[in-house]
Amino acid sequence: MQLGLPLSSDPPVPAAGQAPAVSPAPTAPDLPETLPEIAYVRRRGTRRYILRVLEDGALRVTVPWWGSKREARRFAEAQQAWIARERLARAGRRAARWALGAEVLVDGVACRLVDGGAGRVLLDGATVAVAPGDERALKAAVQAWLRAKAAGSLPGELLALADRHDIAVTRVSIRDQASRWGSCSRRGTISLNWRLVQTPRKVREYVLVHELMHRRELNHSARFWRHVAAACPHYVEARRWLRVDGAQLFD
Repeated sequence: MQLGLPLSSDPPVPAAGQAPAVSPAPTAPDLPETLPEIAYVRRRGTRRYILRVLEDGALRVTVPWWGSKREARRFAEAQQAWIARERLARAGRRAARWALGAEVLVDGVACRLVDGGAGRVLLDGATVAVAPGDERALKAAVQAWLRAKAAGSLPGELLALADRHDIAVTRVSIRDQASRWGSCSRRGTISLNWRLVQTPRKVREYVLVHELMHRRELNHSARFWRHVAAACPHYVEARRWLRVDGAQLFD
């Protein structure tokens, strides 16, 4: 058994990159698969179909627990003009993000990618790329630097907190998790998302505490949350940052 901290939950109101949510219409005949990139996520508590355009241009539809994939696809098919506009806007933002002058979060602080001369690109005073070429190559170089930074700092931060709270951890791993910030196994292995080095320190502390408290309660019971609150009083604000600002780190 393994529990993890998801990246976010669906907000109750439309946000950037999210189409208006609608209640289901009457069931219709099967529609052609004109939008094959759609990912369907079924959630308890969701009352309407919610469409999102993700940072890479793919689509995700949140389906009510009692809804149908067929109706979800029908909803997405009806939003194609909106989808095209969102994809175009996001493509422009992605290209601008991985270029000189763009900002990258490091410890929650926006640092600019700057020209260091001789083909070098600097971030937070460190060389992150040498003659990177296009935006794709620069993105890969910057993320490789961030992953190395995560591998060098996150295990130590976690183990220091574990020692403070007298919690045993058998192993710490740094991973490229696509749907969670961290996870804890029954055997005491804790996995952390490398993107945590981009979050503010108090937000990162919450995630580390969250996973450590699973060593006491391998669930999300009221008792578990009491442990989290006692060890990390600012956890509510940290969770809000992850929901609101954390998504920008996954493109």
